[in-house]
Amino acid sequence: MFKLIGVELCFSLLLFFWFIIMSVLMVYLCLNNICFVFSWELFNCMSSSVSFDILLDWMSCSFSGLVCFISGCVMIFSLSYMSGDLHNFRFTLMVVLFVLSMNFLIFIPSLVSLLLGWDGLGLVSFCLVIYYQNNKSLAAGMLTVLMNRVGDCFILGSISVLLILGHWNMLCLWDFIGLELVNVFIMIAGMTKSAQIPFSSWLPAAMAAPTPVSALVHSSTLVTAGVYLFIRFFNYLSVYSWFSMFMVYISILTTVMSGICALYEYDMKKIIALSTLSQLGVMMMSLGLGMPMMALFHLYTHAMFKALLFMCGGNIIHCFSGKQDMRQINNVSNLLPVTCMFLNISNMALCGMPFLAGFYSKDLIIENLIVGNMNLFTLMLGLFGVCLTVLYSMRFSMFIIWGNESSEIYSNISDMDKKMFFPMGMLVMGALWGGWIFQELFSLFNMNIFMPIIMKLIVFSLIIFSLILSIGVWDKGSVSMKLGVLNYTNSSMWFMSSFICNPMLSGFKKFTNSSMKSLDMGWFEILGGQGIFSFNKLFFFILEYWLMLTINCYLIIFVFFIIYI
Repeated sequence: MFKLIGVELCFSLLLFFWFIIMSVLMVYLCLNNICFVFSWELFNCMSSSVSFDILLDWMSCSFSGLVCFISGCVMIFSLSYMSGDLHNFRFTLMVVLFVLSMNFLIFIPSLVSLLLGWDGLGLVSFCLVIYYQNNKSLAAGMLTVLMNRVGDCFILGSISVLLILGHWNMLCLWDFIGLELVNVFIMIAGMTKSAQIPFSSWLPAAMAAPTPVSALVHSSTLVTAGVYLFIRFFNYLSVYSWFSMFMVYISILTTVMSGICALYEYDMKKIIALSTLSQLGVMMMSLGLGMPMMALFHLYTHAMFKALLFMCGGNIIHCFSGKQDMRQINNVSNLLPVTCMFLNISNMALCGMPFLAGFYSKDLIIENLIVGNMNLFTLMLGLFGVCLTVLYSMRFSMFIIWGNESSEIYSNISDMDKKMFFPMGMLVMGALWGGWIFQELFSLFNMNIFMPIIMKLIVFSLIIFSLILSIGVWDKGSVSMKLGVLNYTNSSMWFMSSFICNPMLSGFKKFTNSSMKSLDMGWFEILGGQGIFSFNKLFFFILEYWLMLTINCYLIIFVFFIIYI
């Protein structure tokens, strides 16, 4: 056990050290306004050159530093959360591989080499989702990996189209006949990784993984890979007029869908996962509005308070013996006061309360939506998404923190575990001042929006109105919503898995079964090893028969010859 704790501490210290290096390098690159590209040519075939490239600029260094900082906090948190697990070392190695795959994705601008990180995230996430090795985890893992494989196929398709150019560097693309097709493939790949409609069903299912993994996946790694790819390709995607409107509609629909479904959910981790889906919709909406830097800004701030929110939820689950149903968890404010304080801070940052981390990025995006050239229906849906965030966050707090006192007696419950308190304490600093720090560091995260004071107060008024409404709706007497078909529809995420995943999976199943019968058990049996074996057996049987017949003929002739003599 001591050796295991030493290994996890070493990995966490290594991640914090890499965070310091990336921070210093980011400051150097920003002050000098430079970036570095390192390229090693692997091989050259005909007119195509396959190279391994590394891009060092302020964006990649800052994102990598943030990922390693959150990963280091997650590693320390898992020391306590996973202390009773028998395969803790395997869990640690998979988390390290997960972080390594994300860094490959961040620093590599070549689509061919980018597959190392892109496929690595999908494969390691599958291993982490099925970590507990039961039927539910296996079903969630298969849904996760198959849905992500759709995006992998489109990345491979874009690589095959870019063969016309003779290179795969995303920094040096120019207009050619297949560029629009490449952009469509990249857009679908990014939508699958960031779980936009209609590929949203895998994200709540991935909650079958351990809570420290969920904190890492939903804050800064797997689900943000699609947003990061969009930001890198934004100069090519924004050329087409259909991209902006399509992404705005898809992102707003994703935000509204996830917010409504979170109101009908009782699983604590799934509510936090749906809030992640909602904020991913806000990031995609920022990209649709033509603000890639605001999407990156919200990605950074969201990573801080969402990791904190998952850690607070994980601490509650750990203290209440693995319970995740909010109806079974009560009186947390008296048992875990510090955790409740951190949970309220992260929830307020998620709602966009003024001067917390989420306010600086989310408020700019919503204000740009208000002053933009959007129709009234799109604007109302976007503002409705803001109200839904406050409603499900207050519902979450009403159940967990201010619910009725539990009839069960829990002994030895405390939130003074240093292995849990230390990472949550570091992340709460980011949830409080992260937005202001990032806005002061990067001038690209600032935006001047001129609007009347009445329009300026729309977002704040909606937050206050939703807060008052939620206090009236989610009181202790009416915290449950039972509306029959509506409840069943929203708790099933609008039957998205039934309409999207099941037909796709059943289609693949029928195709693979038919191919297995016609190829694996058909032509491959005839033309493959079994066929060759049967042919050789028949050939040598015939050869043996004719040899024996020839020998018998010779023997008869020899006997007649002897008798004759």
